[in-house]
Amino acid sequence: MPKAKLVIENLTVRYGEFVAVNKLSFQVKEGEILGMLGPNGAGKSTTIKAILGLVSFEGRIEIAGEDVSSVEVRRKIGYMPQSFSLYQNLTVEENMRFFASIYGVEKSEMSRRMDELLRIAELERWKDKLVKNLSGGMKQRLMLACSMIHDPEMLILDEPTAGVDPPLRRAFWEHFRDLNKEGKTILVTTHYMDEAENCHRLIVMRNGAKMAEGNADEIKRRALGGELILIDSIKKQEALRILKSFGFNSEVVEDKIAVLVENSAKTLPSVVEILRKHNLPVTYAETKKLTLEDAFLKFIGGENG
Repeated sequence: MPKAKLVIENLTVRYGEFVAVNKLSFQVKEGEILGMLGPNGAGKSTTIKAILGLVSFEGRIEIAGEDVSSVEVRRKIGYMPQSFSLYQNLTVEENMRFFASIYGVEKSEMSRRMDELLRIAELERWKDKLVKNLSGGMKQRLMLACSMIHDPEMLILDEPTAGVDPPLRRAFWEHFRDLNKEGKTILVTTHYMDEAENCHRLIVMRNGAKMAEGNADEIKRRALGGELILIDSIKKQEALRILKSFGFNSEVVEDKIAVLVENSAKTLPSVVEILRKHNLPVTYAETKKLTLEDAFLKFIGGENG
């Protein structure tokens, strides 16, 4: 089993009387991409600030088995913030050199790392250009390059694709997957459900607390309590009565019989066979899973979800 790269136990962050994060616990395994989902104010960015030592907190945070309060431990992290954090009146290369010096990159290594990241970020042609004259997508690529200048073991990305167009979002995630294949552990927050599907595991947060944890399919199944089978029969009400008599949780939804089961693909043949034996031929049948967006809204929406 992969070791835990990041361990958070009973993390609580308070701003006066307001509890921004409430007894949050989770782990990010080595070589994993873990996504944090939640509406604004859910506590995602506050959790990241606690990991980086930017806010006071209660609980325990460890990186690679060491307490995160150590400066040396924090140097194992590359951080790409949600808000723009580069120096507008410096060039691309000057920004990278500045961040390299902050992270303590050796001068003998600095030029090699800069050349490598300029190539990866496709910014070689613009290395002498002032950051204020770059496009939004270029600035995002530069922020990612600066967060990686010291070759960190773990990347923390706070909504790294916010405000960029779909082709660039796709390119970013291709790069994240490549980094992950190279062994980088990644913790990322996102509002985009298609991006969340790229993560090995997800945490759904609401009001500073963890609502659900698991891979995308597990999150979907947990939100509904299982998976759905949708069927139809000429004698719909009779078919519904028979299914209920066999213990199936079923009801009519949008002119179809919806049957809630643990595994829809495995159970569908049994449901069809039960109805056939009772002379109730099935005229329509399909398995139906929630989308990740459906599950997300169910977890964060409370009574309205």
